[in-house]
Amino acid sequence: MIMLIFSTYLSFSAQYYGKKNRPLMDLNGNYSMNGWFLSPGLTYMWPNKVKWLGGEKKEDTVARGRVGLYLELGRYHIFPEGGAFFNYMDYSVAYKRLSGSETLDGTKSKFKKNYISANFNLNNIYQLGDRHFLQNSIGVNLDYQLWENGTPSPVNTKKLLFSLHYKIGYGIKFSEKLFIIPSIETPILNFRQWEKGKSTYGIFNNSRYRPIVFSCRFVWLKSPSKGDCPPVYVNPGDKARQDQQFME
Repeated sequence: MIMLIFSTYLSFSAQYYGKKNRPLMDLNGNYSMNGWFLSPGLTYMWPNKVKWLGGEKKEDTVARGRVGLYLELGRYHIFPEGGAFFNYMDYSVAYKRLSGSETLDGTKSKFKKNYISANFNLNNIYQLGDRHFLQNSIGVNLDYQLWENGTPSPVNTKKLLFSLHYKIGYGIKFSEKLFIIPSIETPILNFRQWEKGKSTYGIFNNSRYRPIVFSCRFVWLKSPSKGDCPPVYVNPGDKARQDQQFME
């Protein structure tokens, strides 16, 4: 469903933004091809009852999601000449809390799981205007549980989680050196804990939850220092073509 909405949006955008856009950044040596980003945000454990999305519907069970905190710090690296399909990669460390509850026969159980997370993403940028773009990311996250609170203690959970995830964001070039990218992320396949290829987490005995991460990424460009090796310069005859290709 996400991909259908995305495809429809791209079709609309291609018609609406038919004009040639100015490149989002100069690839000809004015900026370093790597730098830092910070992503504060929130998490939500969506009680999933949609079977084709890996959920389960049980009439005697009421599952509810709870909001948790998210904070990510990482590095990005722009591919030479802006890349082809994927324009840049990033890697990061994050803290996140996943929390929710389940009520069964009048008895309410809660869980609060706190993780340290290592993340890696490949990112595609589709430019919508001179200062606006759509970002699609595919990546992996390895989460280690730091501590857990629950009443009673949740079952069917693991301390170590490993997932393939998808992220979509709407980016804004706020200034010449600052990009802001609000995003939403969710798993598309869990490798650990493996549950027949599902992308949701089974917690307690009766409920499944889909982790959703809402974050706002702040990305800073930086000018290369004297000791840095500048990026490969684009041949003058190819510069216009590659500027248009990057982040479109």
